[in-house]
Amino acid sequence: MYRRALVATFSLVVAVSAANPAAAQSVLRPTPQPIVTAENEPWYLSGEPITYAGNLYYPAGAQVFFNPNEMVRSGFHMGVPLYTRTTIEPFSVVYVPLAGGRMQPYERPRAGELAGTSGSRPPAAATPYEPAPDGPVTAQAPGPPSLTPLLAPFGQEPVTARSPDIPSIERAAPAQPQAPRPVAPSTRRPPDVPRAVGTSGRAVPSAQPTHTRIGGRPQGINAIFVEFRGQRWYSAGRAQPIDRTRMERVGEYHGFDVWSERGGDGAQIYLAVTQGGSLVVPYSRTKPRD
Repeated sequence: MYRRALVATFSLVVAVSAANPAAAQSVLRPTPQPIVTAENEPWYLSGEPITYAGNLYYPAGAQVFFNPNEMVRSGFHMGVPLYTRTTIEPFSVVYVPLAGGRMQPYERPRAGELAGTSGSRPPAAATPYEPAPDGPVTAQAPGPPSLTPLLAPFGQEPVTARSPDIPSIERAAPAQPQAPRPVAPSTRRPPDVPRAVGTSGRAVPSAQPTHTRIGGRPQGINAIFVEFRGQRWYSAGRAQPIDRTRMERVGEYHGFDVWSERGGDGAQIYLAVTQGGSLVVPYSRTKPRD
């Protein structure tokens, strides 16, 4: 009877499985793309590390695109979801979602218990947060003895030093009293004494000229002149402001206004320095002397 009951139970299980084949299969669905991203979060913009599974992870490597078939959501940091890849070493790299389907990898430094091991991919460049490598520090061997003259105080001759750790095989002669040797005056320049520099107040302008004239004013055939109304006008002075109360515009010279004195004899004109400017230069029909 026990055998009959076992056979009936097995037949019932086979019948149920054949009637509903989907119940015996597992369906793998792609991971939805992240909606919450971290590109505007202060901790991401400042490059701070994040905490995941009790360890610190630092930004490492170039950004990658979200892969729904390999990446799964594994936690949160400051309200932003964290993702890991199912095809690499667990707890080695986590990914922070950014806009446009990009993911920034954060890597756990391979220090402490992970020192000397390798993960599923080569580690990224060392971050400033990564501790110094463990192990003994190699000391550098001492250098050979130096016979370079040492720097002496100002006004004294330099002294040649010898390494004390190498014994000399020469026998020292008994010291003989010697008269003090006069020290020649040194030609070395004494150090400059720092002077006080003001940091407040108003600077006083220097009385020295800001430009230098080489040679005299052009004269004769080298004089500066312009052609206006069929006559040649020569430069007769420095630039001055326009006085519209006694000047009037009488023409134009290559786009520059020409002015003259009201009621004058017309022996002098004023040419504007710039187009539409307020400075004019006087010109006269009198030719400068050679």
